[in-house]
Amino acid sequence: MEDRDILELLWERKEQALAELERKYGTRLKTLASRMVSEEDAEECANDTYLAVWNSVPPNRPEYLFAYAAKICRNLALNKVEQNKAAKRSAVVVELSAELMECIPDNALTKEETGLRELIVTFLGGLPDEKRKLFLRRYWYGESVKELAEAFGYRESKVKSMLFRLRKQLWNELKKEDAI
Repeated sequence: MEDRDILELLWERKEQALAELERKYGTRLKTLASRMVSEEDAEECANDTYLAVWNSVPPNRPEYLFAYAAKICRNLALNKVEQNKAAKRSAVVVELSAELMECIPDNALTKEETGLRELIVTFLGGLPDEKRKLFLRRYWYGESVKELAEAFGYRESKVKSMLFRLRKQLWNELKKEDAI
């Protein structure tokens, strides 16, 4: 079933929309969440995502249903990480955060977040497709260097090098725009 059909079912408040959403994107949403939390928590995040989509469509009518659901799912997983942080921090989230903090230092986070977000979006929009996909798959979807190497047909060392250069490029762009 196409996204527009699922959205139409959501708009009409037909419960079949949830089954179709799970059928089409359930595995991808669980995989996204499982990169940050346990399998059990990932399942919970995916289920909570379906409910959140149900509750927000309408009034929202997202242009890209998976991106909309993935953002919700990712935020739910990050919230779950925060809940679990008191007992034990997630090594994966800590690693990804540490990598990005190389180019976005703490003081940048206190500045206007909307402006920073726009600068990052502009930066990503200016990258060639392959580099943008690599960056997003690492820092948005949380894929490992090994997974990226396999997906792009590179050695892990090349992926690490490309990601390092992209972070440095982002750092330079943010510095140029006086965002940091």
